[in-house]
Amino acid sequence: MSQASTEPSQENRHGLLHCEIGALWGSLPTEGIEHWKGQLANWTGKAEEMRRNLPVVDLLNQFREADLEPLRSMALELRANCDDILFVGSSQTLELARLQELFDGPGGRGPRLHIPRSKAWEHQLLPALEAVGSRVGLVILGWAPGDLLWDRGVLPGLNWIKERYSESELSRRVVALSARPISDHLQVPVKHLAVTERAYLAPIFSGFGLFPLYVSGFEASSLIEGARSQVRNLEKGFNWDNATLRYAVIRQLLTMQDGWVESVVTPDTYLEPLGLWVRRLLENSCLHLDPPVPYPFPHLQCQEYDPHSGERSHYYELQLDYASPALDSQSMDRGRPRCWLGMPRLDMYTLGGAVAHLTTAVALNHRWSETESPAIEAE
Repeated sequence: MSQASTEPSQENRHGLLHCEIGALWGSLPTEGIEHWKGQLANWTGKAEEMRRNLPVVDLLNQFREADLEPLRSMALELRANCDDILFVGSSQTLELARLQELFDGPGGRGPRLHIPRSKAWEHQLLPALEAVGSRVGLVILGWAPGDLLWDRGVLPGLNWIKERYSESELSRRVVALSARPISDHLQVPVKHLAVTERAYLAPIFSGFGLFPLYVSGFEASSLIEGARSQVRNLEKGFNWDNATLRYAVIRQLLTMQDGWVESVVTPDTYLEPLGLWVRRLLENSCLHLDPPVPYPFPHLQCQEYDPHSGERSHYYELQLDYASPALDSQSMDRGRPRCWLGMPRLDMYTLGGAVAHLTTAVALNHRWSETESPAIEAE
């Protein structure tokens, strides 16, 4: 078990998380830090101020139980009617669907979930499901025609399921989530779950991220509560010892201004889905390097293969950890500038807190740079 996870110092505790950020923070130029301190000098950290300045915080605050109930009830219906469920959609939303792989789940008590990845998946998976007489459901995440994974997944999945089921059955087995109705475009009678137009601010805290978790059998409201808890921690400790603010300043000075890039290190392959989503969230990543670093990558494998060992001044590592076996803090030190973010355990609540920490920091970067968050649905 990771020493960093099990024996964190109390001064590195920030809400649900443990953060080691001091070494990288201490390497930043003083004048740069002072500039961004000045940017927030008049902020109080109060809840209403946070919601006004950071739309993602406002999005979390506006979530109500009534918003979750349609997701929960539709997931229960789909689970009851299906032996296998396919998730198709755009590349960004499918990476959100993979987050359910982080948890064991209620094994043996629900349908099997599939996220097609290969080019010819419809010629492999669909005939296998047909052969065993499986009751199949289809979940369409997002509205992004032209996205490579949309074209490879949505169209073959829809065509296959239309040939197999009557229209009355399709309305029980096909669910589409988007900010706008898409039934007319798909020409299939589907159940539509509306996702707020503001979901692009943090799609993990919308139906795009929550519905796959409900379909997997989890109570995804815990993710929202964990995120809110972490935001409250920022409000209560709105000062320069807070890891969220420090991480935002680090990103602003290095990634947003000086051209550094971030490399996400996960200590084992089990965390790969989280690392993939963090890549989407951070935008500026080690993919900008040539050749690119395998991303995310297991920490110990990364020690063996490091194409950028001579370029350590050009990028830094964000290391994501929970109670990982056979790793200690010394083995995770790869000689590069790094930020370490550890969860005391991996569950829905702590995952929400970790993503809120990262999302809030990115929201600060967007505000400081006056940039818009990328849309997740095509116009």
